[in-house]
Amino acid sequence: MSPTSPIALLLLLDERGLGPFPSNLYLILDDDALTGSKVPLKKTELWAWYFQNATYCAYGWLSATMIVPLLIQDIAASGGVEASDHSIPCNTNLEGYKCVKRVFGEHYLDPGTISLYISSLSAIVSFFVSLSIAAVAGHGAYKKKLLFVFALLGCIISLTFFLVRPSTFWLAAVLSPLGWTCYNVTSVFSNAFLPIYVRVHPLVLEANEKAEISRALRTIEEKSAVANATADTTAHYSSNDVNTTDIDDHSGGISSPLPKDNVSIFSTTEQRKVEEQVSNDLSAWCMGAANVGSVIIHGVCIGISRAMGNSLLALQVVIAFTGVWWLMWTLAVMPWLDARPGPPLPKGQNWIVYSWSQIVRSANLKTFKSMRQLSQVTKFIVAWFILSDGVNTVTTLLYVITYQDLHFSHTKSVAMTIVVSTMAFFGGYGFLFIRQIWKLSTKFMLMLTIGLYAILTSYFVIPTYFTTTFGLRHEWEVWITIVYLGLIISTFFCASRVMMAELCPEGDESEWFSLFQLADKGSSWIGPFVTGAIESATGEFRTGFWFPLALFAVGAALLLSLDVDKGKDEAISYKQQHASHQLFSDTAIPHQNNVVELTSV
Repeated sequence: MSPTSPIALLLLLDERGLGPFPSNLYLILDDDALTGSKVPLKKTELWAWYFQNATYCAYGWLSATMIVPLLIQDIAASGGVEASDHSIPCNTNLEGYKCVKRVFGEHYLDPGTISLYISSLSAIVSFFVSLSIAAVAGHGAYKKKLLFVFALLGCIISLTFFLVRPSTFWLAAVLSPLGWTCYNVTSVFSNAFLPIYVRVHPLVLEANEKAEISRALRTIEEKSAVANATADTTAHYSSNDVNTTDIDDHSGGISSPLPKDNVSIFSTTEQRKVEEQVSNDLSAWCMGAANVGSVIIHGVCIGISRAMGNSLLALQVVIAFTGVWWLMWTLAVMPWLDARPGPPLPKGQNWIVYSWSQIVRSANLKTFKSMRQLSQVTKFIVAWFILSDGVNTVTTLLYVITYQDLHFSHTKSVAMTIVVSTMAFFGGYGFLFIRQIWKLSTKFMLMLTIGLYAILTSYFVIPTYFTTTFGLRHEWEVWITIVYLGLIISTFFCASRVMMAELCPEGDESEWFSLFQLADKGSSWIGPFVTGAIESATGEFRTGFWFPLALFAVGAALLLSLDVDKGKDEAISYKQQHASHQLFSDTAIPHQNNVVELTSV
């Protein structure tokens, strides 16, 4: 920024006692506002983002979540022994077989428990890899480039699953975390586009312009009134028409003769309503596109499963197909997906070194400071850390129970996920319609879905103490559960993403959405590990549902204490404070005898 840029001039005039000026005026004149970062969102760009979400989610929602765990369980059982007699090799051709696999010496684990433990390992690996790369997402055009890189890696990993055999069981334990990592890193970069697209959406830009004009005009009127009042103090205090309503801190505590209207308050409120509505709409459409893409892929994979039967090769073909689909469509949308570049990566830095240097720096300074200033978004991140683990654990445990205890076939297992995706499509738009009709807040939608999750989880665990007839004991219960789960899961993740977009500071989207994604994946190892340990101790998978139920209770309590309006104000204040600090540190204008020398404006 040049020392005579408009925003630097405002700061200098403010320093000379001619201010203060409205804080939002600094943002209007910020150099970033005059560059491509504020170019209005194009329809082609938006639809490219929708298609990108519809492609990579096929691997994450089907292969990583369902097919790879099934493959691991089948391979573990094929190389295992009978649960009742460890000297007899497991016969997986018997209906209702019950086998265990020896691991770490003489320890024997259920294949479902092994799958849960590998899911925990996948989450841990994903967490650290994402942490190593996510910090560069906000620099240059790396978001777009890395979407392609990890799509390519994900495709290669999915094809490598063809090498997995009962004798190479360890390879599945390696490939599963790697594939999960590629999917999650892609989620970090893809989700980081949401707050950017919201801010450059034409409706939001129009609302921002109206709000800025309203606040600027109000501030000018107030400062003019204060100046007139100061010039004639006696007349000011003796006038019968004086309105002694206090104005804001810009007046220095002097009462304004102007009536205190609601123009600024109304404009800010309406501005935030527009932003929230656009956020919800974009998130819902994005999730809808992901669900449509998932349904298409699931239909193809069901055809593969029915044609090839319950074989290991069928699972491997499905995994490979989702990886190829991911890469193919990522390449197809790249020309229309604008990079929306950030500042360049510092000279002499490479991705990994820079990412970890930023992490170390943030861990010591920036993050703790910002968490104190941004108390509400920090509270939401903690709640999200807890709740996302609960939601992911419910789904993971449900799939294990249906496959291990109810002996669902591969086709039925894949059909479960297509029902979830289909109902998620209708549920997402259904809840969006309800929200628009009743004008419900994002926080209310989150609380509603959490309550519905708690009811479902209670049904899984409480009846087991009174009866063996209900509580996920029959196939018809599974299908009702899948429909119920599908209706609420899309709304939960959409509302969570929108809440994050509303609360994170402008300009720090990549960092905060990285933290958002890492909180999700950083906690997702806990649920599978704990529920796997519960099954090992009790011999019953359903008892593990107590853990996500407790998570829902704690997370809901945190969300109840969340003040969204305060969080938005904190984000604005944080952005303005750091922008001003950066300007003062970067700007040095010589002056003598209180005379400002301006060579050009």
